[in-house]
Amino acid sequence: MKYKATRLFYKFPYFSVGMLFFFSSMLISCSEEEQGNWTSVQQEAEYIYGVWHSTTMKQAQQTILEVGENIKNASGLLAQSVTTGDSVQITVPPEHLLPSDGELSSWVRSRAPSTYEGKTLYRDRPSSPDLYYAFGFKRQAEVEYETPQFGSKPLILLEVFDMGSPENAFGIYNFHTYPKMKFEWVGSKAMLSGNYLRFSKGKYFIQIEGYEIATGIREGMLTLAKTIATQIKDPPPEPPLLALLPSHNKINGSIKLFRSNWVLRQLYSTLPANTPQLTDTAIGVSARYLDSTQSKNWTNAQIAFIIRFADTATAESAYRLYRDAVPKGKIRIEVGTSGNLLINEASSVGGVSNPDTL
Repeated sequence: MKYKATRLFYKFPYFSVGMLFFFSSMLISCSEEEQGNWTSVQQEAEYIYGVWHSTTMKQAQQTILEVGENIKNASGLLAQSVTTGDSVQITVPPEHLLPSDGELSSWVRSRAPSTYEGKTLYRDRPSSPDLYYAFGFKRQAEVEYETPQFGSKPLILLEVFDMGSPENAFGIYNFHTYPKMKFEWVGSKAMLSGNYLRFSKGKYFIQIEGYEIATGIREGMLTLAKTIATQIKDPPPEPPLLALLPSHNKINGSIKLFRSNWVLRQLYSTLPANTPQLTDTAIGVSARYLDSTQSKNWTNAQIAFIIRFADTATAESAYRLYRDAVPKGKIRIEVGTSGNLLINEASSVGGVSNPDTL
């Protein structure tokens, strides 16, 4: 049956979507509940999309069909899913966003601000800048704050990063988010994790670290965040590409944005060995989804993803490279030259590799 469906698609290149869905459903009807670790990948126009870590064939197919329908029904939205930053209203250097003495109730700068630019980021300390570079880092400014209430010593470090575009700022912010974490509204949705408060607005990513745990210090961090967010008039970033992900059973706090395969591997440590390769201009989004067989264990939940390339030809080339690299013995269903592939992966399902989210 697999052979017939594939040949039918090649013979009739303008096969209707409805008929393709019919044949796909027919192919899996006998074993739709088969358990496994399922990957499903398809290419449509300038998009490659699919799922990783589905527990059943049925779930994988249902999700990929939903994403495909979202893409087909949102042609006007799709053209906006990658912006160049032209809509950004605030373009000041990040050091101009650092609150001065007098802007906060009792907190003052404990030293003069310092900046990093380009490849100089964190060169003088052990922190790794690779994640920032992967998201298009342009310039950073930082300063420490103190207050007489806590002995006039540095207790808060404020960092403002110019990431070049709202998508990049959104991506590095969501790299740190995870389900069930605490959020505060500061003019944008800010995450609270350990000693850190983080948020993005416009093309800026803001990271505030409290050196000690105390209510007064946490209040000072929130005041700093609200002061900066007020200065940035741009709305909180929300890439249009996110609207194409399924909404049903999506786990809150699981949305990610990535611009390279390196970042993708940092987000998810147990992806299949073979994944579509992003180009320099590509942008991807993903989220986790629970099904009825899972007991809210989000680290094992299915991942749905969408990657947008610069044009259809680039997406087709990336899909061919991906398809040709899949071991032939793993391909369960292959319909046509652009998808979809349905693969039962040999590796086990796992969680997120980012240590700050565990």
